Amino acid sequence: MPSKEKTCAENFSRLIDVPLENIAIAFLGQAGFCIKTHTGSMMAIDPYLTDCVERIAGFKRMIPSVVTPEFLDADIFLATHSHPDHLDKDALPFFAKRPAAFFIGSADCEASYKSAGIYGNRFKILRVGDEIKIGDFHVRATYADHGNLAPDAIGYLISAGGITIYNVGDSAYVPEKILKSLGNAKVDVMIAPINGAYGNLDASEACILAASIKPKILIASHFWMFVEHGGDPAKFLEESKKLSGTKAVVMAPEEVMIIEPEDSF
Repeated sequence: MPSKEKTCAENFSRLIDVPLENIAIAFLGQAGFCIKTHTGSMMAIDPYLTDCVERIAGFKRMIPSVVTPEFLDADIFLATHSHPDHLDKDALPFFAKRPAAFFIGSADCEASYKSAGIYGNRFKILRVGDEIKIGDFHVRATYADHGNLAPDAIGYLISAGGITIYNVGDSAYVPEKILKSLGNAKVDVMIAPINGAYGNLDASEACILAASIKPKILIASHFWMFVEHGGDPAKFLEESKKLSGTKAVVMAPEEVMIIEPEDSF
């Protein structure tokens, strides 16, 4: 089974030693996660670390950030779409200062990357079906339906160390299109929103979708950061009891989970 540790995300890359063929997943809050391989390569997905959503939309952060932007020591930054709780507009300039950092995002992220001084050789825009191999990671963009809120929004299928993670991204329940974009991929870990607002899956829909995808581990995201966004982890865990062969997990901010290959097969 996956093992869990608590650590400050600021020290994630230095303090967490990942065994060969394993990966580590750390939860940053909201829809933010870090993935680290045994070589030390680290990817950040949708890290929301500032108060820019309150500045832009008036939604107050309810969970303190686990790390300040300048100390998120990632090699690759992924954004599922350009909403500021996924592409943190105030953190992005700090990420851009990392000379070796590479950025991957949906089409609506391009303007934000360029405004932060991140240009063509440092970022890659993906649309559904596009893929890229970078370092230890293979990334493929998958279908997501975030409606008119973010028509370019995507999910990600991420493979590293023999383990495949499916990050649904912000999406409504559109199983036929999602499953078609996943193709024959075997998903080991699935990360899904559970807040059921602003066009996202709710707790029940996340579990129903997981029943079709059949991951070994289902991780909840997109809850408790903003009062306006909602999200009920208790309902998610209750709904997950209907699943067979899938372990549902609610991670605390800063929590780290080590995923072993035998958990996945």
